[in-house]
Amino acid sequence: MPQKPLTSYFEYWDEAPHDWPSIIQERLHRGFSEITIPILWGVHESAPGMRDFSKQSKLRIEKLFTTLQSLGVSAKIVLGFPAHRLAFPAWANDSSDFELVPGSLWYGQPPYFSLVRVPSPRSSKLLEGFISFVEEVSSILSLYLSPEGPIKNVEMSLRPLQLSQSYLREIEYIQNLEARYNDISTFNKIFQTSYKNFASVTTSMGARLVESKRPWLYAYDYQLGRSRIVDEYFNLILKAQIPESLKKIIKLEGSEQNAKPDIRSPGVVCLESTLVEFENSSEISPIMINGHLTSSSVQMFQWAIMLSECAKNAQFDLMSLKTLGSTVCQQSKVVSVFCGKYLPMVAAKAIQYKLDAGSFLFFPTGLPQFDENLESLDWSALGARKTAKLGDRDWNVLQKNSGYIFYPKGNNDNSSQKSVQSWLNVFGAVSEGLISG
Repeated sequence: MPQKPLTSYFEYWDEAPHDWPSIIQERLHRGFSEITIPILWGVHESAPGMRDFSKQSKLRIEKLFTTLQSLGVSAKIVLGFPAHRLAFPAWANDSSDFELVPGSLWYGQPPYFSLVRVPSPRSSKLLEGFISFVEEVSSILSLYLSPEGPIKNVEMSLRPLQLSQSYLREIEYIQNLEARYNDISTFNKIFQTSYKNFASVTTSMGARLVESKRPWLYAYDYQLGRSRIVDEYFNLILKAQIPESLKKIIKLEGSEQNAKPDIRSPGVVCLESTLVEFENSSEISPIMINGHLTSSSVQMFQWAIMLSECAKNAQFDLMSLKTLGSTVCQQSKVVSVFCGKYLPMVAAKAIQYKLDAGSFLFFPTGLPQFDENLESLDWSALGARKTAKLGDRDWNVLQKNSGYIFYPKGNNDNSSQKSVQSWLNVFGAVSEGLISG
């Protein structure tokens, strides 16, 4: 598999244009082969509809592209709303429509248990203004596309929507619950409630009750509804007057086809991330729907932080379980999965695929028991259970063809911090041993 290009983030508006060539060349000498360039709405628009792409020398993006082209450097363009102080124009901060997002992910630093207000891209005024901005900048970008130009990829970042914790009472969320459960009786059966309609579920009291009964499933439904809202917004942007040549290469940030984690170690650790906002090993926050934390999300967050610290020491690669079925992860022969008693069906299918491919899968916190419909996960098809000793622990072993599943033997607390850390200490050696053996 070809190596993913090393990319460097370049904020051109903070540098003098005559320094652009030397800065880019210096980064090439450091081993970077691609430049990621955010073209932010807040950088180029000073008042509604008043934009500058050429008057101020620092904002002449066409000159930047010709500089990249002359140096033979490819570029990835980021549009939209990444976590940046200039993602929105200053006038947008007066909007009464906002999203609540984890402060640690928006500002890139703790505290972890706080939410901040960010202007909502779905505000009618902001949506109209942003589409106009996209249409104008697209007319420039389309002139510099690869192979003639330096632009190879364009990514649309919708972070305020992707991270929002505040959709609960919106009509789209209610409609998503209706689409998922079809009728309220099905919902009541799963959550052991007695609501008359889905609107009742989204009141403050109703939501707290549902969350207390099934915190994982509550978070799953929320994230599922949120992802649909994000997709609808992205598709709305694509309906703007954007040249077809450019429209073909615009990808949504975080989408499966755009998520390409680098695999550095023989073993990969996957985190079931329904209860946390997990961007990568350095961007993690507990899910806090409407600002409320559950003990389940706190525990998963603690696991995630522990795993992240170990990943920083390059003991293993850490990624969301959502990427397990991706093309990149097909090369990983040894996978350790951290999850609770629930596992989405799509993840269960990815695990079956890995088993068919002859992989070794470890569940150090125990085998999950249910999917998102509260249907029991059937592991009996994997054949007779055997035992093995790895590190200082005894494991149950299930086999399917040349693939194996390992999970702890006995009734010990396998989810404790001490138990998790103990497993991580030996995982690297176990991975290398299984692959070489």
